[in-house]
Amino acid sequence: MKAWLTYDFNDMRLEDVPMPHAAPGWVVCKVRCLEVSVTEVAEFRGLPLPSHDNIKRLLSDKAPLQLWGHEFSAEVVEVGANVTNVKLGDRVFYHRGVPCGACKYCNAGMARLCRTVINVSEDTPGCLAEYFPVPASTIVAIPPEISDKEAAGMQPLVSVLGRMETVGIEMGDTVVVIGQGPMGLFCTQIAAVAGAAKVVAIARRDPVLEMSRKLGATHTINATKVDTVEAVMEITKGLGCDVVFECAGGSKDQGHAGVDTFIQGLAMLRNEGRIAEFGHLPVGSMVPIGPIDKKGLRVFGLRSPAPKMINYAIDLVASKRVLIEPTVTHVLKGIEKVPEAIEITGNKAKYGAIGPAQVVLV
Repeated sequence: MKAWLTYDFNDMRLEDVPMPHAAPGWVVCKVRCLEVSVTEVAEFRGLPLPSHDNIKRLLSDKAPLQLWGHEFSAEVVEVGANVTNVKLGDRVFYHRGVPCGACKYCNAGMARLCRTVINVSEDTPGCLAEYFPVPASTIVAIPPEISDKEAAGMQPLVSVLGRMETVGIEMGDTVVVIGQGPMGLFCTQIAAVAGAAKVVAIARRDPVLEMSRKLGATHTINATKVDTVEAVMEITKGLGCDVVFECAGGSKDQGHAGVDTFIQGLAMLRNEGRIAEFGHLPVGSMVPIGPIDKKGLRVFGLRSPAPKMINYAIDLVASKRVLIEPTVTHVLKGIEKVPEAIEITGNKAKYGAIGPAQVVLV
């Protein structure tokens, strides 16, 4: 079988590797459709993400290795001993990292607080291959109502739901979503489903904002044309919004906003408003504590999605209350197209892409 092996940052090669086999508690999957996440593209390029040191260590100690690739639709072709949640022939996707079972929180019976979870594509082989092994505890079967293209985009949806559940959206809230990439568009759709009265989408490209309107935004703001804080204050009659989901931050080397949009989010919130950051701010980022303290803002970080969020994500996509396919603008054919998918995903504005590029294998 063929798989992409990573030798170093910016060095990935398609090679023949042995066919994997299913250890107890694991399955082997045949990849049907995959996408490379925006985060993985930044990791591959060596940009200063929180995961950079871990990736550097992995490459130093174990390269070449089957790194990256956790967004997929795949078919179970071999089942190891003691696996009960999936069976041969199931189409599956990776939902979230599972508790490690060994840290102080897991040992104290608080596995939901584990931050050393087992992550597919870092702690296990990734899906940038024709076949790959994966712990059965990290995947779930999908119903026929969900296409392969949709399934490949569902892992980030589960991740979004986990953090949005923590923040909480109350009926009648005004919710601002800064950035309308895949995470931002999920936030926009879920905010509308969850009962927000106003959903304000902010982005830098008009075609993306047109998509936001179609997917549930009641207001759109082009950040290249107006002051976003002033625009939100106008929409809220000077009060400020209840919730901000910041999905544009990240390394400016990849076209993201650094910490600028997070700081803007603090400014557009009402007193005691809530903000969550989805954009992986660069390591060493600094944000002002003044507005957080003075306004009594609540800032939410990482949270592992509760099990019910996995089923909720499946229900939302199967019932078409959350749409994934309209955001998939670039679909390539064949495992050899992975580098092209990385290029498109890392330069979405250049190629007119909205979501990550997908690669179809079957």
